[in-house]
Amino acid sequence: MLKGIKVYALVGKAGTGKSFRARLIADRHGIEAIIDDGLVIHRGKIVAGRSAKHDEYYLTAIKTSLFNDLNHRNEVIAALNKAKFQKILLLGTSDRMIHRNCLTLGLPAPEEIFRIEDVATEAEIAAAREDRKVRGKHVIPLPIIEVKQAYPKLIARAIKVWLALHIHPGKNEAAYEKTVVRPAYHTIGEITISENALVQMILHCLREQEPDLSAERIRVRKGKEGYEVKINISLPYGKEAADTCHRLRGYIMDKIQNYAGIQISKLALNIDSIQPKA
Repeated sequence: MLKGIKVYALVGKAGTGKSFRARLIADRHGIEAIIDDGLVIHRGKIVAGRSAKHDEYYLTAIKTSLFNDLNHRNEVIAALNKAKFQKILLLGTSDRMIHRNCLTLGLPAPEEIFRIEDVATEAEIAAAREDRKVRGKHVIPLPIIEVKQAYPKLIARAIKVWLALHIHPGKNEAAYEKTVVRPAYHTIGEITISENALVQMILHCLREQEPDLSAERIRVRKGKEGYEVKINISLPYGKEAADTCHRLRGYIMDKIQNYAGIQISKLALNIDSIQPKA
């Protein structure tokens, strides 16, 4: 049993936004480390463990989050002993899961258990559950660079969200980066679409965002982790290429993924030609 450590917990049903809100709780209470879905996280870095969101099957992911594998469990216990954290926050879907993981990892029982309803509104919880159920979106409490380095196959994108802090006088809110991924095991609510329909959606986005551009060719292929899209465009003379392509790519990804629920794993924009000067 690890001694001299205070354990806190955040409990909520799957998909209610625990992973994102964990950082807010950690900031409020000076908690150094977060244990979430098989990972030990400290200051935006993976200290030990492996993410259940990387598992191919849902049942395997559950076992990972419960540290059933002996090697995984021993790695995490060794890291906790070495780091000597003073405060740790455990995330779980029930009190039973929290107490089981404390026993498994040799941690004392939680001093305080927070509920997701204590730190998120009903509307925020409903929105998080909708993202999980319909779009297969999961959040990892890590910067996107760390996620892509550790798990390059996980589709990840970062969203900046402003949250109320109520920690320091005069400082009412702060920006938190939410790293969104779509695990391999998530199949519930997966949306498929014909290639022709997706091409029409892309053309619509292009006309809305950059009406003076011309799409020479659009190629769509459905991969294991989502749709792969390649767009060959004709750029007007004098138009800045890098900024235009970056802006257009972000616009298409946002509209199709967030509004249509279609997962795009890769979107490449290639400039085929420059339109003659008018």
